[in-house]
Amino acid sequence: MLDPAEIPPGELERRVGELQSHLRGQGLAAALIYADVYHSGDISFLTNICVYWNEALLAVPADGGPALLSKISRRVHPWMRATSSLEDLRSGPNLADLAGHYVGELGPGSIGLVEMDWWPAQIVEDLQAALPGRDIRDLGDLVRRRRRSPSAPEAELLRTAAGLTGRAVISALDGPPRNPQRAGRAELTARLGGAEDVSVYCHPSTPEADTVEVVSEYRGYWTSAARVVSKSGTAWAGPMAEAYRAAVSALGSGVTGERVRAAVAGPLAPTGLGWRVDVIDHADLETDGGYRSAADLGEPLGDASVVALRLELDLPDGSSAVLADTFEVDGDTAHCLTRNGHDADPE
Repeated sequence: MLDPAEIPPGELERRVGELQSHLRGQGLAAALIYADVYHSGDISFLTNICVYWNEALLAVPADGGPALLSKISRRVHPWMRATSSLEDLRSGPNLADLAGHYVGELGPGSIGLVEMDWWPAQIVEDLQAALPGRDIRDLGDLVRRRRRSPSAPEAELLRTAAGLTGRAVISALDGPPRNPQRAGRAELTARLGGAEDVSVYCHPSTPEADTVEVVSEYRGYWTSAARVVSKSGTAWAGPMAEAYRAAVSALGSGVTGERVRAAVAGPLAPTGLGWRVDVIDHADLETDGGYRSAADLGEPLGDASVVALRLELDLPDGSSAVLADTFEVDGDTAHCLTRNGHDADPE
């Protein structure tokens, strides 16, 4: 069931209503949103539905309630209704056929595809064949962009999610020194804390250190954190920690990724090692930032946005080390959401 303490009554309907206002303004009959297990954040944001090991379309009409069109068995429809805001659930073997029948019930008007560039090409082709005579438009990432400006309830869930991710990393550091056990402790902590999905990466960073990285989903909100466990003195650990602190200091409203990269370059230059630094909006963490366009990479950070800062260092033996945290941008600064009181700064 939906928890009113986490998602206030009417919140999901309000989000859908914002999208419908846009559709009416553009003269569109409906919007279709594609989702699979790798990329389903937009549908979860609008309805709280979970698309698991399958693919689906969310059909949002300009007026009226949305419908989920999926290949998921009808036997789980009662559970899906109980955990989402959806009432209209339709299942079948072909998404384009389901969409064709759904759109046929609507009045005239064009159909918009949200983030059409990321849809599987075959589904788009099948959809065009199933909707002859209908104008199909690309609506871009209008839902994702709304997700990048969290409301007060969303921001609170993101803080809770980040705290859980931070605790998962710490539990791995406090456990046995072998990486398989570290990974197990981190995932156990996250799962027991309510995480729906967890990715844990534990690997050697030269023989002298290990990296522990956790990316987890809580109530549809993704956060990230990573730490380096040093077993003995490493020449690269100090410069990496200094570079990471410089990157954190650079974060703030209006800051671009280029400015963060410039902050990191100085401390790491003497090492001669390769490195990458990325600032990933929380809405993009479910795909590790893989669904962003090139234009997005140059966008400045917005005030009150929640982002993951990730610094990866290429080490001489071919391994790597990672430091990461999730931050809430507040004016000229950023508050770390994944470091607990006993979680020391990187050394």
